[in-house]
Amino acid sequence: MPVVQDHKRAYEGDRGPNTGGMGSYSMADHGLPFMTDDEYREAMDITDMTVKAMAEEGCPYVGILYGQFMLTRKGPKVIEFNARFGDPEAMNVLPILTSNLAEICGHIVDGTLSRSKVEFARKATVCKYVVPEGYGTESRANMPVSVDEDGIEDEGAWLYYASVNEEGGGILTTTSRSLAIVGVEDDIQAAEEACERGLAHVRGEAIAIRHDIGKPDLVQKRIDHMREIRG
Repeated sequence: MPVVQDHKRAYEGDRGPNTGGMGSYSMADHGLPFMTDDEYREAMDITDMTVKAMAEEGCPYVGILYGQFMLTRKGPKVIEFNARFGDPEAMNVLPILTSNLAEICGHIVDGTLSRSKVEFARKATVCKYVVPEGYGTESRANMPVSVDEDGIEDEGAWLYYASVNEEGGGILTTTSRSLAIVGVEDDIQAAEEACERGLAHVRGEAIAIRHDIGKPDLVQKRIDHMREIRG
């Protein structure tokens, strides 16, 4: 699957407490601008060796395996594996999946999956979460959120509801992430702009969004940071 970068810090500029993830982006070439081809292959090799090791230990794994990595001077290092799709990363990559997901799942089960059966469009994506104010410390729950679903669709953006409650025909926040908007375009700048156009159709007096995700300055910050780490 295409590589995706999550943004854990609650506030813009990578400040504030860690969260479950405030948003993410992926590139049209399915890589990341601060990650080399060799580093990508090393991360994939680690994942492959993990699957093989489980089989050798008598516990073969069949399903979705999501690997979270941290890129270091000595290459990618595993933070964790999850037996599921990544959140929010799945919202980036599944919209650009051009193969049939149900068929893919069938091939996973019967052991006939191959790269030729799984294809993704060469599109960039930017996902930004709308969260309750205070998320990461003390969320303001049970606050109303107005969502213009038709407006978001007209902008060409994708809407995903997350942790919200419906009451009296309205949408209320909980203590976790409320919803996500995803822009899908030919390049990351256009995808980020599409995401922001979608976000303009979400209103609430007690919500927060990391608008810097996918913007050129933050992407360049990642590139410069890895250049410094590599020395």
